[in-house]
Amino acid sequence: MKNPAVKETHYGKEVLVNKEMDMLRKTECLCLNCGNMKPGQADHCHVASALYKICVIENVSMAITRCPIFKPKN
Repeated sequence: MKNPAVKETHYGKEVLVNKEMDMLRKTECLCLNCGNMKPGQADHCHVASALYKICVIENVSMAITRCPIFKPKN
């Protein structure tokens, strides 16, 4: 890592955060840039839904870099 992880509070719990990756995740994560990402809709991506459940349970954040059903947003 370029910089050390820093402590932050997310969803009421203290976690360690890689700030460098956190910024990249928002622009480079396939899920966050996918046309199949439709939370609350019947055709929402099943992969994103499963990954989100893990993130909520474990209080983690992921940057997805590989996906067989990625579709660029229009």
